[in-house]
Amino acid sequence: MYEWNLFLNILLSIVMVVSSALALPVNSLLFRIDSEASVFESGDDMYTVIWSTSLPGTGYVTYEYEGEEYTVWDEQYAIIRSTDSVHSVRIPKEHLDNNTYTYHSQHVGTKRAYVAVKGRTVSSDPVEFKGYTGQDEIHALLLSDIHENPDNAEKAMKNFDVPADLLIMNGDEVSLMTTERKFKQVLTYAHRFSKGEIPVIYTRGNHENRGEYSIPSVEIFKTTTGGMYYTCNYGPISFLCLDTGEDKKDTDWTYSGLVDLTTYIGDETAWMESLTPDEDAEYRLAVGHMPNADNRYGYDWTDTLEGLGIDLYVAAHKHRISYEYNKGKFPFYQMIDGGKSRDDDYLATMLTFAQGKIYAECFDQKGNFRGDYTYEIN
Repeated sequence: MYEWNLFLNILLSIVMVVSSALALPVNSLLFRIDSEASVFESGDDMYTVIWSTSLPGTGYVTYEYEGEEYTVWDEQYAIIRSTDSVHSVRIPKEHLDNNTYTYHSQHVGTKRAYVAVKGRTVSSDPVEFKGYTGQDEIHALLLSDIHENPDNAEKAMKNFDVPADLLIMNGDEVSLMTTERKFKQVLTYAHRFSKGEIPVIYTRGNHENRGEYSIPSVEIFKTTTGGMYYTCNYGPISFLCLDTGEDKKDTDWTYSGLVDLTTYIGDETAWMESLTPDEDAEYRLAVGHMPNADNRYGYDWTDTLEGLGIDLYVAAHKHRISYEYNKGKFPFYQMIDGGKSRDDDYLATMLTFAQGKIYAECFDQKGNFRGDYTYEIN
């Protein structure tokens, strides 16, 4: 029986290798980068560079740091990943800030135990990445609730006088996370608004929980916690990036009994409670899609956020702008950051950090000014 199984495995391998080799010339011509790279915050002073290709293959990033050449692979448990078309590489922030990087992928037609059929390699142009440089003003662009409507988001963001230093995508960028193609849409939006040149803070909205690809869409980011929650810093700003889950209970019929966000949010809450305030930060922000921080699956985050010294909680989900949302309810400021509004406009918001204040202003895609507000930070 063993010899027969061995023979069948060898025969199957030969068939797959030959068929893959015969198809290689055509597939190599089709192999291309179809979602250009963005640089995402992923916790612990690390970035994750993420892009995608039209067919499965490998991914790696090259750059020079302090006179040394680096090649960093998309790998897991020492094995270079070659069966996916979404590629993610984790790199120390100090290596990438104010540096140039290039990302590459090679088509892999098939991989067996002792042989692989590989095609051509595609590479990006060198990308000049901008990290924090000690600037007096920091500008953060907020784009949430795009819901497959990036054109209006772009029209809205073009009304701001200054370029963004970082991009915050606060969830519901797509309406479902059913397939890899939907995740590639998120990547396309991230690159469209960051060009791969500035850091991107991404949080998961309730709609990105919905669908079969919601699990791999979190794993791709390779965050320090393993979940879609993490901490990061940009100069004097400390960010607590939260996964706020869904907008309904686990028992709601729409989930078919196939979610357990109560346990997940419980683990996230325990992680938050283990953190200590960033004493070196001048501004402390929490970023999360759902606004009701006092009831996340039975967990009240109010005291935890206050204990971490949060100045402003930036939420989304409501499809409108509100600078004083839940005023007086929490011991910190809370805002709703805009997004696709209920009157079919799109609202983009820019935060400017300077002189101990956070100035927020909002425009819609028609060029209408939708208001501003200044948060005084003690």
